[in-house]
Amino acid sequence: MAGFKNGLQKVGDVYHYCFRINGQQYKGSTRAHDLQTARKVLEGKRQEALLGKPVTPKDAPTFDLLVKDWLAAHAKTASAGHRRGVEHITRLWLTPHLGSCPIDKVSQGMILEARTRMLEEGRSMATANHLLRVVKLLWNHAVDAGYIGQVPFKIKPLRLQKKPRPTVPGSRVPEFLAAVDAQCHSPQVAVMLKVMLGLGIRESEALGMRWEWFSPDQRTYTVGKAKGKEARVIPVPGWLWKAIYAMPKTLSEWVFPGENGKLHHPHFCKKTLQRVSQDLGLGHITQHRLRATFASLHAETGTPITEIQGMLGHKDIATTMIYVETSLDAKRRSQDALSLKLGLA
Repeated sequence: MAGFKNGLQKVGDVYHYCFRINGQQYKGSTRAHDLQTARKVLEGKRQEALLGKPVTPKDAPTFDLLVKDWLAAHAKTASAGHRRGVEHITRLWLTPHLGSCPIDKVSQGMILEARTRMLEEGRSMATANHLLRVVKLLWNHAVDAGYIGQVPFKIKPLRLQKKPRPTVPGSRVPEFLAAVDAQCHSPQVAVMLKVMLGLGIRESEALGMRWEWFSPDQRTYTVGKAKGKEARVIPVPGWLWKAIYAMPKTLSEWVFPGENGKLHHPHFCKKTLQRVSQDLGLGHITQHRLRATFASLHAETGTPITEIQGMLGHKDIATTMIYVETSLDAKRRSQDALSLKLGLA
C-alpha cells in the first residue's frame, strides 16, 4: 500500500483503511468488499480512536491459530506446494516456541532466536532467509485480516554469496536430448522435457498444453495457461514440432493426458530429469532451469533481449535478465574475440 496515507484503498477484493489522530497512525483491513460497508467500518474505527479505544481487536490470535487462518484463507488461491512449504517451516521452527503466544506479543527478538536455532542446527542461510519470508507473509496476513495494525518488526535477510546456477550448455544440448530419449520409458516425459527446453515454458504451462493452441499453418504454439494470465505466441522449431506430432495420438484435448484423462501431477518429469542431469554431470538441472537454458541459449545466439522477454512472457525485462546466464564457453569465445580484435591473440 505504498503512498496510501489516508482514507480507503482496495487491496485485492478487500478495502483497507488508514488514518491519523493526534499524530498516531491507524491502519488495517475493513474486511469489507463493498465501498459503502468499508466507509461505515472506517468511521467506526475513527470513533474508537477518538474515544481512546483500541482500533484493533484485543483478542489477537495465537501464532498457531494465525497459521491455520492463513492456510484456510489461501486454500483456493495458493498452490498446494506453497501451502505445504508454509506449514512445514512453521511446524518445525516456529510453532514449537511461538505456538501459544498471541501474535501481538511476538517480538523481533523471538523471530531472531528462531533464525539462530535454524543456523545452529546446520540449516543454510538461504533456508533461514526463507523463514523470514514466511514470517512476513503471516504477519502481513494478520494486518490484512485486521488482527494487528501493522507488522511490528522488520528484519533484514542474511546476505548470501550468489552461486552460478546450472544450465545445459549449447554444445551439450544434442547429448542431453539423446540421453532423454534413451532413459525415458514414457514418450510424454521425453517430449515434455523437450518442450520446456525448446519453448522456454514453465512446467505448469507444459502440463496444460492443448492441441487447439497449436497453429499448423504458422507452426506456432499459443500459451493459453500463463502465469501472467496473458496469452503469448511462440514459434515452434522444426525438431520440436516433429517430436510433438510423433507422439501416440489420443482423443484427449490435452497434449499430455494422464491415464485418468486429467493432467499429470507437478514434477511429472522430475526424476527423469534428475537422472539424466546426474549421468551427464550437468549439475542440478530442474524443470525451471530448462527455461533458463532456453533464455541463455537465445542470448548466446544473439536474439534481442526484448524478443526473449516476449517468448518467456515477462512483464519486466529485469526479470528476463535474471534468466539469461551465459555459459563459460560463451564467455571464453567473447574473451578470445576481444583479444583478436586488440591484436593480442
